[in-house]
Amino acid sequence: MLAAVEDTYSVVTGYHHHKVKVEQGEIRVGDTVNARVDAERRRRIKANHTGTHLLHAALREVLGPHVKQAGSLVAPDRLRFDFTHYAPLGEDEIAEIERLVNGEVLHNRALETQVKPLEEALKSGAMALFGEKYASDVRVVSVPGFSTELCGGTHVQATGDIGPLKIISDSSIAAGVRRIEAITADAAIARFQVDEQVIEELAGRFKVPLRDIPAQVDKLQDQVRRYEREINQLKLKLAQIEVDMKSSTSTQASIEAKVFTPVDRARKIGDVYLLAERGPDLDTSGLRQFADSVSQRLRSGIVILGRATDGKASFIVRVTDDLTKRFNAGQIVREVAALVGGKRGGRADLAEGGGPQVEQLDHALETSIEIVRRIVEHAGE
Repeated sequence: MLAAVEDTYSVVTGYHHHKVKVEQGEIRVGDTVNARVDAERRRRIKANHTGTHLLHAALREVLGPHVKQAGSLVAPDRLRFDFTHYAPLGEDEIAEIERLVNGEVLHNRALETQVKPLEEALKSGAMALFGEKYASDVRVVSVPGFSTELCGGTHVQATGDIGPLKIISDSSIAAGVRRIEAITADAAIARFQVDEQVIEELAGRFKVPLRDIPAQVDKLQDQVRRYEREINQLKLKLAQIEVDMKSSTSTQASIEAKVFTPVDRARKIGDVYLLAERGPDLDTSGLRQFADSVSQRLRSGIVILGRATDGKASFIVRVTDDLTKRFNAGQIVREVAALVGGKRGGRADLAEGGGPQVEQLDHALETSIEIVRRIVEHAGE
């Protein structure tokens, strides 16, 4: 019979139970088994567990004594530490925490373990978990001069066995509780190697020294933003050309017959002209300008333009100035945005809104016609 231990737990104090997965043969009540530790897995868990103790002490040193452990996970490939704190960690704070922990690793201090009465251990400064129930005698694990905690887990013999520790994330998991994830030993070295490879590849592509990569990225981002503005301006000009291609000259007659402009698509509801459709491929600023252009061509009416971008549906509603006493663009956009799972508002003459249900965009535009019709009919009562 061969079985792999997947977890351990304790139902009765002093007795440890193993949850196993049988890989070969059968397991029966009364069987005698030989237990063998997976040495490599244990080595990694030891490094991460002692790394967690050093991380806890470093957090208290850098952030303050209000830091208390609120949960943890020690796995072979990573460690996770939850703690009480009120704000995200800054880059300088993370760097200082890593410096303190890795400084203890370089000192290669031998760990000390002692079994003491609980009261004596607490008086000596050992940290205990809030709400945890302890026996009358407890095990104290210390990194002399740096960390002392009550702990019954497995640890390295000396801090040098941990290898480098690297924090890979800092996040909020609840109000006043943050979570750090970190890696140690082989996992940290592998991470450093990957990071170095990526950075060197970027330097090669940009043809700049490593230290100049951020400045080169800033330069490229500025160029992209400039090109995007230029592209949007060209798109707006093309869209406006479509609006302006009406002409009374005979030479334009054939063109006029083929070109169906947004103004042509406006429908009359009561005494109000309404254009409700998907807008051209413009950014928000360009679409707003396009709505202004169409409303000027309408002279009197309502323009509702929708678009799908970044997985969201968005709308712009423009009411010409002469109609703002009868129609409110903010009210209209609130009702239309609700159809795509969102909300927003705005002024009487101009409002914007949207929501995440992009698949409902066309339905919302069709329904906007009925929304305006309802307002017109209500005003006529």
